[in-house]
Amino acid sequence: MAFSRQAETGNVPPVLPKGAGHRDGWGMAIANGRQTAMVPLIRQMGSAYGSACFREAVHALPQQPGILLCHLRQASENIPVTPSNTHPFVHNGWALTHNGTVYQARDLPRDPDLVFTSEDSDTEHLFHYLLTKIKPDTAGKTLSQTLADALTSIGLDYTSLNLMLSNGRELYVIRNFKAHADYYTLYYYRQQGGVIICSEPIELEGLAADRWTLMDNRSLIKIHGSPPRIDESLNF
Repeated sequence: MAFSRQAETGNVPPVLPKGAGHRDGWGMAIANGRQTAMVPLIRQMGSAYGSACFREAVHALPQQPGILLCHLRQASENIPVTPSNTHPFVHNGWALTHNGTVYQARDLPRDPDLVFTSEDSDTEHLFHYLLTKIKPDTAGKTLSQTLADALTSIGLDYTSLNLMLSNGRELYVIRNFKAHADYYTLYYYRQQGGVIICSEPIELEGLAADRWTLMDNRSLIKIHGSPPRIDESLNF
């Protein structure tokens, strides 16, 4: 439950008038039992901290989920606070969470067969853009490099493209921001049984504060294997 506390205390950009916390919704997605796809678990409005639904969802999780995404939302300005705009977004076995704002996101090129489920969420536009980019043959490139190239060539203004993207087998974690370096952070923590990723270090007994590693800006790590481990990293 230490993670859910960040819904009340989590860092926010200095330009936002709301104060600390990410109370605009929360959600989870998990790898299926064969780790061949991500499936949605729950999306709820409000703060995760103190939420009975959040506690029930956590207690119902497998002891060692292969991949679990959990997102606490601080809504971007002019993006409605609604259930359908709550992360993670899931489509065709892929799931994505994102921290940041993409301006004019509806101008991103995308496969027209992809169906929107949100109320014009910039994150879902970004998700469809990335799914469109990784769908074709990557011409010998790794998926990590394809994602890095897609974000480098995005051609729109944004505050941050910090994101986690998974297909149930691999988890791709990207830190890429243009503003507010102290807010758009991403840390990882290596454990014997896997890797924890979080925007801010989680204060929890058993996790040493000095073992959290801050990712570089414009960097990507890929987590894969059993137990999960970082098996690819690159800067772009």
